[in-house]
Amino acid sequence: MRKAYRSAAFRPLLLVLLLSVLSVFAAARSAAAPVPADTNDPAQCAAAIVSQLSGQPGFSAWKTGSPRIEALGPGTHGWLATVVGPKGTPLGYAVVYAAEDGSCRLGEYGLGPKPLFDTTTLRMALATGGYIQAATSNAFRAVKHYIHPFAAAWEVKLAKETIWLDAKTAELLPVDNEAQWLAAAASDPYIPADAGAAPDKPRELRLLAAAETFDPYERLSWLLGDKPFDPRPDRLIARLKAKDRLVYVAEPLGDKMLYAQSVVGYQRWQGGRLDLALDMNGSRFIPLDALVKLSDGLFLSLNQ
Repeated sequence: MRKAYRSAAFRPLLLVLLLSVLSVFAAARSAAAPVPADTNDPAQCAAAIVSQLSGQPGFSAWKTGSPRIEALGPGTHGWLATVVGPKGTPLGYAVVYAAEDGSCRLGEYGLGPKPLFDTTTLRMALATGGYIQAATSNAFRAVKHYIHPFAAAWEVKLAKETIWLDAKTAELLPVDNEAQWLAAAASDPYIPADAGAAPDKPRELRLLAAAETFDPYERLSWLLGDKPFDPRPDRLIARLKAKDRLVYVAEPLGDKMLYAQSVVGYQRWQGGRLDLALDMNGSRFIPLDALVKLSDGLFLSLNQ
């Protein structure tokens, strides 16, 4: 009887010890596991994407960087993750989204020390344009606006006027106020259709060498009546591998503003997604899906 009592009394203690061991084991597994991609936490989403891209040859510097998360402006369901190196130098950026289904999605991303919405680039442009006395001046207030990669702008409020500048190049835009901006850039906010991050993995990355880059205005194909070509992924990849000089042309703000950008490479994902690298203050990777959705966007070749 006493033996049975001792056995019964020992069982709860054994159960507590077993649960404790299992808890420690689960915690260890959790700490060692990679950051999940399908999360609506922008910080974890950005960390997963930065880790995924850092394994690519052109993105190896990202291994020493960490993402700095910022909101992308009013009415946007995305965040800007600027990848910053150990000394605080920007290494690139990524736009991440938390979709309604809870998945983490990658929008555009880029390489180089002049990322999207770079305040240093903005300050230099304002000082060069005479809007502020020096690049160190704080006599302005800037607000981010992002609808899609070619409707991304700084709204800069100065003492006597408000001006709008491109979010990547800080080029002055033909916009006078927010109503005009919304009308000119009228479209639904862009959200990528696929995850574009883990568990989807990069399949192939190609970038032109510095000596192979070219001026998109070398031939004004869009004015000379050159016929644009069908931007199917396989055709684009074949042209780029053949070193065809491709230019992407779009007028997202109407005929007052034309973007003509050299296509300098691409990244293809295992799931089939294709991102084209445009030469804009560094390599700016934009999903083909986003470029095609701009109804007036055209792909032209300078190899005539």
